[in-house]
Amino acid sequence: MKKIGFIGLGVMGKPMVMNMVKAGHQVTVYDQISALVDELVKEGAHPAASPQEVVGDNEIVITMLPNSPHVKDVCLLSEQALIQYVTPGTIVIDMSSISPEVTKEINQAFLEKGVSYIDAPVSGGYVGAVAGSLSIMVGGEEKDFEQVKDVLACMGKRITYMGPSGAGQTTKLCNQIMVSGTTLTMSEALALGKKSGLDLYKLRDVLVSGGANCWHLEHKAPLMIEGNFEPSFKSALLLKDIKLAIEKAKAEGLELPVLFKSKELYEKLIDEEGGNIDYIAIIKQIYNEF
Repeated sequence: MKKIGFIGLGVMGKPMVMNMVKAGHQVTVYDQISALVDELVKEGAHPAASPQEVVGDNEIVITMLPNSPHVKDVCLLSEQALIQYVTPGTIVIDMSSISPEVTKEINQAFLEKGVSYIDAPVSGGYVGAVAGSLSIMVGGEEKDFEQVKDVLACMGKRITYMGPSGAGQTTKLCNQIMVSGTTLTMSEALALGKKSGLDLYKLRDVLVSGGANCWHLEHKAPLMIEGNFEPSFKSALLLKDIKLAIEKAKAEGLELPVLFKSKELYEKLIDEEGGNIDYIAIIKQIYNEF
């Protein structure tokens, strides 16, 4: 059993905590929404009223937050920032999807205090979080990764050490480039099929059996065909990741035309439908009869 603090109990954070509790770890949780804390206390977690209490004497502290400013604020800038309370030997793991450059900045600040910092963003969405089958991509010191690998294994099936600080976040951006591009091309195929009068379920079955097959075609195409856009991963969050990927691409001197087109279409989708709609609703920008 390990003693773990966890901050951020949203769509992903809550099931991730539940899987660690089920695995026998002692998990202390905090969120600005106290009702979320109460829900997890009923499942066996321990409540914290502040980030300071989350740190306590826990050996690992995990954050799962929406974006770079939130992580930086919780870790370094707020009145109760974690850096004020963590002590040498603690390992802080950020499982949010944020900027690799901000990750490196936070890592350096913790390093100066003798505290280890790991970036470990995830892929697999809410379904993967509930099932404990997330893909987890890790950056930081490999020796620190080895110390927390068993904890990460409660939440994910494929856990890959990618390199030094920021490598996990860069890997996640590569993942999101593929997600946005795949969703767009799949939308185009379904739009052409619908406009041409094909049975879309049969079309999807044919595509699954050939070279076009992919995770999105298997898991998301049926929802797109149904017009079911209940959020498992919000469009606003994917747009955030697209923007981070563009920022990284520019820093590396790359022009990625599909990624730029994704940004344009997701901005239009969010302007028309709001950011809470699921990211697969991008099909509505390709053909509005979905």
